[in-house]
Amino acid sequence: MNRAKPVTSLRRPAVLAIAAIIMASGAGTSLAADENHRGVSVPAHAAAHVSSGPVASSPAKTAAETAFTQVLAGTYYSVGLRADGSVWTWGRNLYGELGLPGTSAVGSVNSPVRLVGLTGIRSIATSGSGYQLAVKDDGTVWEWGSHLRNSTETLPPRQFPLLTRVAQVATQHAVNFALKQDGSLWAWTKDVDTGKIGQPFEIKHTGKYVSLSVAGDTAYTLDDAGSLWVIRAERQDHRLNVLPPVRVSGLPALKQVTGDFSSGMYGIDRSGTAWKWSLTPSAASYKLSGKPIKLYPGLKFKQAASSGLTMLLTEQGEVWTYGKGPDGKEGKVNGLKGIVALSPGSRHALAIDAQGQVWGWGANQWNEVGGRRNSQDGMEYAPKRLQIPITVKVNGSLLSSSFPATMSGNLINVPLKDTAKALGAELKTPTTADGGMYTLKYKDTSVDFRPGYNEVDINGKKVLLPSPITAENGATMIPASLLKQMGFTVTWDSKRSELTITGA
Repeated sequence: MNRAKPVTSLRRPAVLAIAAIIMASGAGTSLAADENHRGVSVPAHAAAHVSSGPVASSPAKTAAETAFTQVLAGTYYSVGLRADGSVWTWGRNLYGELGLPGTSAVGSVNSPVRLVGLTGIRSIATSGSGYQLAVKDDGTVWEWGSHLRNSTETLPPRQFPLLTRVAQVATQHAVNFALKQDGSLWAWTKDVDTGKIGQPFEIKHTGKYVSLSVAGDTAYTLDDAGSLWVIRAERQDHRLNVLPPVRVSGLPALKQVTGDFSSGMYGIDRSGTAWKWSLTPSAASYKLSGKPIKLYPGLKFKQAASSGLTMLLTEQGEVWTYGKGPDGKEGKVNGLKGIVALSPGSRHALAIDAQGQVWGWGANQWNEVGGRRNSQDGMEYAPKRLQIPITVKVNGSLLSSSFPATMSGNLINVPLKDTAKALGAELKTPTTADGGMYTLKYKDTSVDFRPGYNEVDINGKKVLLPSPITAENGATMIPASLLKQMGFTVTWDSKRSELTITGA
């Protein structure tokens, strides 16, 4: 067999070339929760992290089902929501952050993986440390990701059964909040040592909330008048005390808010002006520490986002950093235009453009930007487009796999073991005695091959693949075109980025 030789270098008559047939087109009385009724101990390690990113505000510009509408930058990993209601994850997975099946062998993935079991999702939220929540179109809540503290155990997607008619969620893993469709706000705890979930309870308030964000154990909400309210949760032994909502005076009417009162908050008022302010707790209230500061006067903004990195999105679709960005500079981020939503994490940032494409930059040690690490320092200093997310369906069902299908040039590769299992094909893995040879058999067709080579034997006949068998993300990958040679029906829908494989 030939090892990773260019296809054009072998022209022997005895070797048949497989064409590139899978092509791409492209203070007061507090509310208490005890461990037997409403909650359990909340560990002190919960990070101060913005837990939900705004949904792209211009879905009409991204009519394709494959357009992303929301992205979240966690710590060394990323989560994305598409217009078709599917959820995708990529980046580090050492602690089960991604919610993938069989994650013990998957340290990270460099391309988006679709989560099987999540459909019809409306919005997503992350703790930033690996735990995620989502809201479906029917108002139900779902959870997945890092399940327990200091554990590699993952929680695959499952429904959170204690809440319905939810519009938005926010999470810090141990403390969680939900904004219902009627404008009411609810809270609950999760013990990250045992996984036990506390009963959700309503945080009483006479007004109606229209938005929700969270940092640490504090929720920040806006009412329909644009007023900011702070709801502080205090953890004492096995109890969670939620203080009554407090309105913050001295701010303009806001349409969006983000940040953490301990380190600084940011918001966009209804005229598009960006503001920064700090809060000081005082008895049963929160007061401004000095006057709010206008950021970049003269520019009009529609989103502020802060989680380690602080970024602002203008009404024209430009991204600006306040403080140093991933490239060590402050100001406008070059290489981006027409951006409709963004999400900075502590070390990397993500943005969605008007076509629904995702761009990432910053730290990429674990492929959290959404592409292979290309630099020695593990950084992407300029925005880079996310690798194409590929849906794989086998015999009419989504492929359940911890490994993504990937595209190289115009060729698509699929994870060998999971694809073979879904197809009902027999797979013999290598032993020391057979020199690393794989054998894949389906009905009367048998294929022998070795990773790193672009020649295979199909029923004893040498066949040249368009690219070598490779290992990626810890999985052996095979060209989808090889499956067609074996008698499977293989089709590619470029509009939906969907690969369909059907057994004969």
